[in-house]
Amino acid sequence: MHPPFLYDTPRRALLWLRVHEAFSPACTDPSVAGIYEAASEASARAMAGAGEVAVIALGCGSGQKERRLLQRLLACGCETVRLVPVDVSPGLALMAHEAALTAGLPASACTPVVMDLAGVEDWAAALAPWLQPEARRVVTFFGMLPNLTPGTGLGRLAALVRRDDVLLLSANLAPGPDYETGVERTAPLYDNAPTREWVSAVLVDLGVARDDGELEFRIADCPEGSGLRRYEFAFVFRRRRVLEVAGRRHAFEAGERVGLFFSYRHTPERVRTLMGTHGLRAGPSWVSANGDEGVFLSPGVSQ
Repeated sequence: MHPPFLYDTPRRALLWLRVHEAFSPACTDPSVAGIYEAASEASARAMAGAGEVAVIALGCGSGQKERRLLQRLLACGCETVRLVPVDVSPGLALMAHEAALTAGLPASACTPVVMDLAGVEDWAAALAPWLQPEARRVVTFFGMLPNLTPGTGLGRLAALVRRDDVLLLSANLAPGPDYETGVERTAPLYDNAPTREWVSAVLVDLGVARDDGELEFRIADCPEGSGLRRYEFAFVFRRRRVLEVAGRRHAFEAGERVGLFFSYRHTPERVRTLMGTHGLRAGPSWVSANGDEGVFLSPGVSQ
């Protein structure tokens, strides 16, 4: 299943938002709010006194994390601050627009862009019409790293980031000294009823009945051989089912497994290694008190 299908209708975006608010450490753990606050302050210091700053929020979601950043940039003496919130969901892009207004940006300084990051290879070219070349830039990549394969997301991101940009990216981490144990510990954040309802909504919307098969959750190895592990949801058909989507018929046989969702767990060391592999310089980082979420700052690319 193409990942953006999980978010691309108002109903599915709302189901995701409910899951995010109930289970994301950014919403449930005060220490996580603190690491985003610290990352925003560090980024604002790097941009202090700049003439024009553009915040490019890739996979912006509801825009609450960028809201903190915008407030810090407005307070640090930047002459002009703009936001380009990018999301596959029109509803979430508009929510990020509203969050920017509450942070103090005028409506003219926020340009929501609806774009499928998983389907577009050249992010820089796709976003060029909405960016001013002379502006300093802060690129945010919050909540996206877990849902793109290691060989895809950071490569496209590095092609967008310039040497004098500041990049902030977040990662879901496996807490504790043992990676495997940490992955097991955080599995309940995914294997729960609200998340199951969200990831299966796309099939329900296409007419698949719940008794047509079974939703399966598992922890699996990264298919690219990165050494990372990830959570996966799939639907396993127990009977033959034919669906018609956009005028095309799709037949699924009994026993056929359709992947719906995956999310990688990292460690701080593995994130820095991945960044270096793609030419992204490693700067300061901040990790939550219980070790399950981190924010990493990169002062641009090394080339």
